[in-house]
Amino acid sequence: MSKPSVHVLGDLMVDIACGIESLGALTAARGSDLPTHARLTPGGSAANTATWLARGGAAVTLIGAVGKDALGDLLVYEIEKSGVLVNAERVAHELTGLCIVLNERNGERTMIPSPGANAHFSIPDLGLRLDTLKVTHVHVSAYMLFHETSGSTALEYMAYARKSGATVSLDPSSSALVEQHSERLLAAMSMTDILLSNTDEARELTRIMTGENHSFHEVDLKLLSAAMHQREPMVVVTDGFGPVRALYQGDENYTSAVQKIEKVAATTGAGDAFNAGFLNAWLINRQIPNSLEAGSSLAAQVLAHIGATTITTQ
Repeated sequence: MSKPSVHVLGDLMVDIACGIESLGALTAARGSDLPTHARLTPGGSAANTATWLARGGAAVTLIGAVGKDALGDLLVYEIEKSGVLVNAERVAHELTGLCIVLNERNGERTMIPSPGANAHFSIPDLGLRLDTLKVTHVHVSAYMLFHETSGSTALEYMAYARKSGATVSLDPSSSALVEQHSERLLAAMSMTDILLSNTDEARELTRIMTGENHSFHEVDLKLLSAAMHQREPMVVVTDGFGPVRALYQGDENYTSAVQKIEKVAATTGAGDAFNAGFLNAWLINRQIPNSLEAGSSLAAQVLAHIGATTITTQ
């Protein structure tokens, strides 16, 4: 069986991961010092997903942007070591994206991103590139949609992907940014076959689509499915340590328990790993229960370590 050919479109970042006791401890040290152990790692939701897809056996091309700087060189080198082909636009006068990740002792994390070159991604001949490549699947990180220039490029790319016959998946990426960029996000959903969301993102999308101004506590999988491309829509919603839910073609419901983790080191990149595990399985066998289990298994590995893609795989 030939490898699935996957294009991943989205953010490439350098993560500076710092371990802290808690955000409260950080606040208490305001104006002074809070010593920590820091780790420099490749990051960005799209880059993380691409790395795990490649490690799982897919033929992966990561498409995005970095600066014309040493960090960009380092980032591309590190990602390509995992077997990913990086097709990165080098943006002049913009730094490679950076993200400070504060990992609390309880496993929670807070990210402080500076998108840099990611916000300026613009390659006019993306459609022509798709015409010359046999692409099985395109995965899009919505971080690309949260900026005017890169967002327009991403939507154009998704439209070409649909015309080429590739299937498309979308990660909404950030519940805090969904409402600000809802128009582009909903446009992307209309071209999406597989929505890979966490509960907070799915809840915010539900709230926007229903027009509710107050806090909306229920996720409406059918509503989300109806907003997607109607060839074979599938909504997958993770919920931390709760069961993963999926709705296929608007009427087939699936639920999958997740693995229990004795100690969570950090949550950074767990969702990206789930996406990669799910897609690698789905693109090979089209079995939803097996794909949900594969996604949860890979996410569990990431939760046990600090660093989104730093685990040595077997």
